[in-house]
Order: sequence, then C-alpha cells, then structure tokens
Amino acid sequence: MRKLTVILILLSSMHLFSQSNQSPVQHVILIGIDGVSAEAFQYASTPFMDELVAKGAVSLKTRGVMPTVSAPNWATILSGAGPEQHGVTSNDWTMSKHGFQPTVCDYEGYFTSIFTLIRQQRPLANTAMIFDWDWLGTCINKKFVDTMIYITGTQQVTDAAADYIVRNKPYFTFVYYGHPDETGHTKGFNTADYYQAISEVDGEIRRLIDSVKHAGIFDNAAFIITSDHGGRGFGHGGESMIEITVPWIIFGPGIRKNVVLQDPNNLENTAPTIADILGMKLPVEWTGKPVNEAYLKAKEFAKRQFTSYVPKPQCTVKDGIYLSPQPAMLFSKMNDADIRYTLDGTIPDLKSRKYSEQILLATPIRLTAVAYKGNVRSEPVVVNVNIIKGINNVELLCEPSAKYPGKGAISLVDGNKGTAEYTDDAWLGYEGTDFEAVVDFGKKRDLTQLGLEVLQQPADWIFLPSLVEFYTSDNGIEWQPVCDIDPANIDDIRQDGPVLLSRKISFTTARYLQVKAKNTGICPEGHPGAGQKAWLFVSEIIAE
Repeated sequence: MRKLTVILILLSSMHLFSQSNQSPVQHVILIGIDGVSAEAFQYASTPFMDELVAKGAVSLKTRGVMPTVSAPNWATILSGAGPEQHGVTSNDWTMSKHGFQPTVCDYEGYFTSIFTLIRQQRPLANTAMIFDWDWLGTCINKKFVDTMIYITGTQQVTDAAADYIVRNKPYFTFVYYGHPDETGHTKGFNTADYYQAISEVDGEIRRLIDSVKHAGIFDNAAFIITSDHGGRGFGHGGESMIEITVPWIIFGPGIRKNVVLQDPNNLENTAPTIADILGMKLPVEWTGKPVNEAYLKAKEFAKRQFTSYVPKPQCTVKDGIYLSPQPAMLFSKMNDADIRYTLDGTIPDLKSRKYSEQILLATPIRLTAVAYKGNVRSEPVVVNVNIIKGINNVELLCEPSAKYPGKGAISLVDGNKGTAEYTDDAWLGYEGTDFEAVVDFGKKRDLTQLGLEVLQQPADWIFLPSLVEFYTSDNGIEWQPVCDIDPANIDDIRQDGPVLLSRKISFTTARYLQVKAKNTGICPEGHPGAGQKAWLFVSEIIAE
C-alpha cells in the first residue's frame, strides 16, 4: 500500500510538471544586481541590457521597500511581500536573530519564497541560486533549493551559473551580482568607478545569457533583471528617490517588446510575476501581484500607447549650491539621441533649444533636459543651481565620517541649517574626532557675530562639542584668536536637536575665518555607550 501511495504521488508530480511544460515559458532566470538605481542604469554604459530592453519591457518607476538596504529588499524580491510580512528588516537578520515572526511560516520558520512555491507546485522542477553575498543563503529555506552556490567574484558567479545552466537546464535560477554596491561603498555611488562596475556586470550578463542559448533553452526562457536599491555618497538606507527607485527589466515569450512600462511597480511584484509566468497559483500570504502590463495577452492594456526606451541625459553639474557659476555639459549614452533643454523649469519639447555647447549656470537657475530619439522622449533630468555670493572658498581641514559626509564643505555655508534628523545631508558627522574648517571670503569683510550650528542628541551618541574656537586672518597663514564658546557655560541650551552656539564680537575685519570644534571624545559614564566614541555633528558656520 505504501509503494502504491508513493507511485501515485510521483505520477501526480510528473503530471503537474508536464502541465507547466505546456507553457511557452519553461525556464525563468532572475538576475539581481545589487545597488543600482534607475538613474544609474540610464547613465552607465550598458549596451547589452539596452539590447534586452529593446526585446522586452523596462520599468524605471519600480520602488524597493524601506529601509533601502539590501536584505529587506532581496527578501522582498524572492518572497513576493514586504518586510511587514516576511519579517526581514535589516542586514543583520537571521533565523535566530529577528524582531517578529513572518505572517506565514514553514516548518522551520521561513516565509514563503518563490523556491518554496516551486517545490510545492512543481516538486520535480530543478532550481538554483548562484550568488556572491553569503547572507542571501540565510533568508530563505535552502531545503527548497536544489543547488545553492556561494562564490566570490563577479566573473566567478557567471562561470558557476553558466556551467550549471548548461548542465542542468534549471526550471528557475537566481543569479546575483554584488559588484556595483561594493564599488559604491568603497569608491562612491554615482561616480565613474560605480558606473564602470555596472558596465562590467552588463558584460557578465551577456556571458550568462550566451550560456542559456548554448544550453538550448533561450527560446523557452523568460528573464527578469532588477536591483534592490540605489545609493548616494558612500552609502544608502535613506529616503531619497535615488535610493528607493530601481530598474526592472523583463523579456521572453509573451512579453511586450521595446516598451517602457507606465504603471507604478514594486519589487514585491517580482516573485508573483515569475510564478504567474510559470502558471503557478499565488499564495494568499503574498502581497505582490503579477506585472500584467508587461504581458502581450493582457487585454486591458491592448489600447495603451507605449513608448520605447530612451535613457535620460546626464548633466556634468549636479543639483546643488556652488560658490561660482558652473559650466554645464549634457550628454546621453544613446549616441544618436538629440538633447533639448530649457532654463525656466518647463519640460522641453522638440521646439526647445537643442544642446550643442556648454551652458553657464548662474544663480538662480533651473536646467531641465530631455533626450529625444525621433519623437520619443526620455525622462527629464533637472538641475537646480544656486550660487553663494561673498564666499570664495570653504575648506575642511578635518574630514567627516564617510557615513555622514553631508554635502561636503559647502554644507557649512549654504544657509541650509540641519534638522533634528542626523541623517539630514545638512549635517557633517565626526566620530570621535574634531571639526576644523576655513572660510575664505575672497576679500576683507566686517564681522560682528560668529557662530556654529551643532546637534545634541545623546540617545544617538551625539553630543555638543566641549569647546568651539574662532580665529581670523588676513593672509590665511597667520591667525589671531577672536573668541571661544564653552557650551558647559551656557544655561539655556536645549537637550535635543540643533543648537546654535554663537557670540557677538568686537567689530573686526578679516578675509579668512577658521572654526574649530573639539569633540567630547567618548560617551560619558552612565550613558549606554559609555567609553565608546562620541559623535559631533556640525551644520552651519555663522559669520555676520
């Protein structure tokens, strides 16, 4: 009787799997690229992914989940639901270290992933994960994955994935590249090195898909390429659009060709789209939904006028505040695109000025530019420029932490005072180190009041400086002390939030102003972080 039961189960499984083979899509490859914003995808040289977009559909409006860090977003991509459902809320998450239970758990406590669903509904299907970030092996129940390969190195990931695909022709494969995110953290996001890392992954994706062709399954395969978050400075985790908006590409049998998807999209829609393409029933615990807009069969979109993909142009000047007028150049990675621009804040059209030579941006001005390929227009790039008058240069003599660099030295004189949020980019953060900066006014100017805006937030290990000192100079070499401020001698300082430490001074004239703020050093006794490095946060230098 037991043998008969086993045979019936196997026959049932074979029947379910054979039903899936009746679909034109018999294989799905999900390609994950860590740390790529929708904007970075449009700026980096990605000739192969651009070819794939021309064969399929792309969303430039896809949003990740909060917080904008890797673990919650990759768990969302693989699990069809957000952190509120799957429970992964940080990069420190493990099965033994987490805040709350998922809404639905398997017998080992894991939320339902795409691998779980395939094992339940296509028990004979072969699945694989190949990745170079070891944490990915912890966020799903690996017992539902036939092969899990963790290997370091971008090329090594491709080699391992290509070899597995050729030999096994898996039903579902997840291939992950961490290179752009790693480069962003070491070299800076939205830098030349960062864009180069994206380009290198583009070449690896070409090799990967060549292996799918070599395996003889390309014509029956669907592909999704996406990311988890973008970044700025040397990190991510904030609430900016460049951190939360990522590219989402899909192509294969039954998918629209050469179109930009118009509807809002979320990363939690990825797993449901994969399941739907493979003809599987979605679990009730998933909150995502298939991206029907991408399907040719979706009748509700039959009359929609889609446009093709044109990457938005890039400007050599970034949105921000400067000390002098900025010469700006515009360019597009699509060489045959025309760039049109305006300087009054309106969206350019084909009648707007055509870019041909550099534009001088003076204050106040709003540059808006788009790229055209025929009559198809890209998303706009908008650059707001403001020029600070009366200051020739600002120099940081002590660099802030890479975690909280603000907007650099310009943060100190841009008139943008910090809020109670220390992640606000008006703040420069110093961990256990002192602050020192020099302002060059360009010529001698009168001074009657000096000040420095700092932050006090002991719960976040942020303390007032133990001393602030001001010096002046006519030549930038010989300095004369003007005044100092000891916060301990001020009675009415607020306990939390921004604090302006200022003092009226005897009338003086000077070209240069030097400001020093001494970090308190360590968290005091009785504080939860007693003995650990204290933070000093600085926002604005006041010179009136």
